[in-house]
Amino acid sequence: MSVQCTDFKTIVLVLTMSESSVAEIKGLQLNSLIVNALIASVENCLQMCDLKVRVVGVTRIPVQLPEASITGLIGLGGKCTGFISMAMPERVATLAVSGLLLEEHKAINAQVVDGVGEITNVIAGGIKTRLSNTPWTVNNITIPSVILGDSYNITYSKGIEYCGVTFEVDDPDTLTIHGRVFMVNTSLIQTAQ
Repeated sequence: MSVQCTDFKTIVLVLTMSESSVAEIKGLQLNSLIVNALIASVENCLQMCDLKVRVVGVTRIPVQLPEASITGLIGLGGKCTGFISMAMPERVATLAVSGLLLEEHKAINAQVVDGVGEITNVIAGGIKTRLSNTPWTVNNITIPSVILGDSYNITYSKGIEYCGVTFEVDDPDTLTIHGRVFMVNTSLIQTAQ
C-alpha cells in the first residue's frame, strides 16, 4: 500500500485499518502491528505519567538522539525475541517520573532511574498485550536495565525487525526540540517454533 500523507497520525490510522502486517509509506516499509503496538503503548504509559506526547518521527534504522542521557532497556521473548529501548533527555525523564510518582524531581536521582525502568516495563507490557496472538507474540519480559550517559552504542543483528518512533513531549518550558523528544525502539526477530 502506498500512502501519500504528511500527517503521521493519519498514517498510523491508515496502518491500523490495513489488513496487511506490512505497510509501505513512500518506499518505507513498516510493520504496522509493531509500530501501532509501540505507539499505543507509549501514549498510554505517558498518559499515566500525566504527559501529553505526539509522534514526530518513525525510522527503520537505529539512530541516537543527541541529548538522550538516560536509556531504559528490557528484553522480550516468545514467538519473537529481542528488546525495547527508550532513550530520553534528563528533562523528559524527570517530567515522566514526577508524573508517575506524583512528586517533583528536577534531576536524575535514584527514584528517576527506578522510574525510567518502570516506565520501560509498562511500555513493554503494553506491547506484549498488543502483540498477543500475532506472529510477534511476546511471552516473557525481562527485568529492565537503565543506562546513564550517552556514550554508548547498541549493535543490531542482521535480519531483525527494527522500528524506532520519536515522540515529542508537550512541555512549553523546554525551549529546544532536543530537550522535548525521546525515542522508543523495538528490535525483534521471529524465533523458530
